[in-house]
Amino acid sequence: MADKGPCVIVGRCADYILKDRDDVLKVFIYADFDFRANRIIEKYNDTPLSDGAALRDRDGKRAAHYRYYTGQKWGRPENYDICLNTGALGIDGCVEILKNMVK
Repeated sequence: MADKGPCVIVGRCADYILKDRDDVLKVFIYADFDFRANRIIEKYNDTPLSDGAALRDRDGKRAAHYRYYTGQKWGRPENYDICLNTGALGIDGCVEILKNMVK
């Protein structure tokens, strides 16, 4: 996809796969546990899990997948050009930052 033109690749170890390209902006979007849990409930009308097991399980699977395919630790700032906290900046705030970066 990156060879064909501008695109957005979410996840899939894209930061690692495309690390040698000069035309890539590697972004890591994150938020604290409570913010993410509340967003899941609000956006998807999901029921809250008192222990957060599903969210922790999903994070563990993402980390294991990333480690398996890249040999690196998932979410480390040095793997990205910018890391944005949606809990602090808001989703719209993160979008504005990224739009200004790629102008």
